Amino acid sequence: MNLFVSIVSHGHCDLIKNLGVIDKISETYKVIIKVNSELDDFKFFRNKKNIYIIDDNYNCGFAHNNNMVFSYCLNNLGMKESDYFLVLNPDVVLEPKVIDLILINMQKSRKVFATINLYKDFDFSFYDNSIRFFPKARDFIYSYLFNRNETIIDKSKISEEVEIDWAAGSFLLFKASHYLNLNGFDESYFMYCEDIDICFRSYKRKVALIYLPQFKAIHLAKHNNRKILSKHFYWHVRSVLYYLLAKYNLRNTKSSI
Repeated sequence: MNLFVSIVSHGHCDLIKNLGVIDKISETYKVIIKVNSELDDFKFFRNKKNIYIIDDNYNCGFAHNNNMVFSYCLNNLGMKESDYFLVLNPDVVLEPKVIDLILINMQKSRKVFATINLYKDFDFSFYDNSIRFFPKARDFIYSYLFNRNETIIDKSKISEEVEIDWAAGSFLLFKASHYLNLNGFDESYFMYCEDIDICFRSYKRKVALIYLPQFKAIHLAKHNNRKILSKHFYWHVRSVLYYLLAKYNLRNTKSSI
C-alpha cells in the first residue's frame, strides 16, 4: 500500500527542518512539498529519497496547491487510485509508526476518508478543535460577534471510531480514488473553508468522514483570521460566503484536477 503526503509550505521552511517530521516520514512514504513562497529554500531536501519539491507557482491558495500536488503524484510519481493521499499541515508533529497503523486500519476496514485526533501540546493534554459539525450562517455570525462556536465536537466524549461532519485540513487522509471522485479541493477558496467544503461534498455523495480517536498527533496551530480588516479576515469572510452558496447549490466547484 502506497501513501503520498502533501505538504504546502508558505514560509514554513525552517519549521519543517527543525521539526524533523518529514525526514522520518520519507523513510517509508513519498512526501511532496509544494513551495508557496519564494522566500523558502528547501535545498537541504534536494535529491533526498522520497522527498519531492514543487518549487513554482507561488502564493496560490491551499486548495490549488494540494490539487497541484495530487496531479503531480498521478502524473509523475505513479500514484494509483488504490493508493492513499494525505493532506498534512507543515506544523503537525506525527510519528511514522502512527501512519503505519492508520493505513492498516484504513485498508482493513476499507475506509476512504479519515482524520485523527489532534492535540495542541506534546503532553496530549489539550485537544485541538479539529472536528466539527457543518456550520450554518448563524454559526459564523456568532463566532465573529460573540466568539462562540457551537459547531465544535467534544472529543472527550468520543472513545470509538465515528462518522463526523468535517475536520480541519491539517490532517485529511483520502483514498486517492475518493479524492479524484470529489475532483479535489474547490479552488474558488483561497484560504479557509476548503476543508468544510470538501467534507460536505463527500457527505453529499454519502461517503462520511471517519474520525479515528485512537491515533494522535500534535498540531502547532496559529490562527490569523480574527483581526478585522486584515487580509486573513477578508479571506475567511469570502470563503464563508462561497461555502454557504455551494451548500445550497448556488455555485459550482472549481478544480484543476
